[in-house]
Amino acid sequence: MKSRKIGIMGGTFNPIHYAHLLLAENAREQFGLDRIIFIPSGQSYMKEDEDIPSGEFRYQMVKMAIQGNPYFTCSRVEIDRPGRTYTVDTLHQLQRMYPGDELFFIMGADSLLSMESWYQFEDIFQMAAILVAVRDDTDERALSDAAERMKTRYLADIRMVMTGRMDISSTMIREKIKTGKSVRYLLPEDCVEYICLKNLYSQQQEERV
Repeated sequence: MKSRKIGIMGGTFNPIHYAHLLLAENAREQFGLDRIIFIPSGQSYMKEDEDIPSGEFRYQMVKMAIQGNPYFTCSRVEIDRPGRTYTVDTLHQLQRMYPGDELFFIMGADSLLSMESWYQFEDIFQMAAILVAVRDDTDERALSDAAERMKTRYLADIRMVMTGRMDISSTMIREKIKTGKSVRYLLPEDCVEYICLKNLYSQQQEERV
């Protein structure tokens, strides 16, 4: 059986938005990926101080956002795993689930620049190629220097995904919702309706906590 190229799109997805979807689609097209798995994070050790909606809420939004794209799917492996979430554990699990397939871990430029602080990051380099988003506002010199250093030091397979620029972030969306501003056209309409239904990110929600 021919091996497949599987992209891994991990993240908090708090909430997922169009820049996430565009990055995944660009990576799929540029590197001929057969499938991309979106994996909402569980209890991230990097964001333990943040007030983040449950994994179930974020998982449901990802499912809504990717519907209609036959190459995209969503996994619960991190939100169902007890304890802290580590990327290296997720990749070990995916290797067992998809033996013989190639894994491609998709990330933003900022994540690559901080990757040497990740838990067991050297093992991550051995299990997956790293696809890094390069936007119009990326410091390409700093990114290139970091990538070359990691390739030499850790034998990492790091490749660049050209994405253009979309000035959308989950932080921006949460702030707009909190202040009563429109988030239409920043994320799929189904996700906007779900956020309203569950009263996520609103001032009223914060006041009840």
